[in-house]
Amino acid sequence: MADVTKVYAGPAIFEWGIDEQGQLETDGIIIDVTQGGLTFTTTTNYFEPTVDQFGTAPVKSIVTGVVGAINFETPDIDFEKVVKFNPNADKIVDGTDSQKVKYEVYGLAGKELPRRRAVIKPLGVNDPSRFIYIESCGIKFDMNAAFTVDNNLRFTISATAYPSTDPARYGLLYVWGDITATA
Repeated sequence: MADVTKVYAGPAIFEWGIDEQGQLETDGIIIDVTQGGLTFTTTTNYFEPTVDQFGTAPVKSIVTGVVGAINFETPDIDFEKVVKFNPNADKIVDGTDSQKVKYEVYGLAGKELPRRRAVIKPLGVNDPSRFIYIESCGIKFDMNAAFTVDNNLRFTISATAYPSTDPARYGLLYVWGDITATA
């Protein structure tokens, strides 16, 4: 019988720039305020060959790729974080008055997203068995600047979990649980 004490609910924190011990690196970011929740999903693609004798029914399924997706919105409008993960964002500090700062976001094609390890941690939970570590995560960023009486500004975050190309973790997409556990 299922253990009903292991039914969990609640918000989560997203951290990007995690080392091999599960710790936030000095230039990593924490997004600890979300609106509408945070989701992590995976999508598996298949090649399903058919033979004439069975018509359109596949005779088997072969995995052709797996990716993950992390999606959430945050009212944490902090462009200091954005310039770390968005190659189209720049921070400009005035040459004569360092208090004058602006952030420029360009629409240039061909820029590759930086990828780093990330972790999703349920809020208020210190048990690493409940953490999800994404081995190679690129953050996609979009602004949602709605100036309305009954809503607030927020960033839309859509991150992609890619299979790792690191030879020590080749193909690893994510780890559920304590990243420091060894075989």
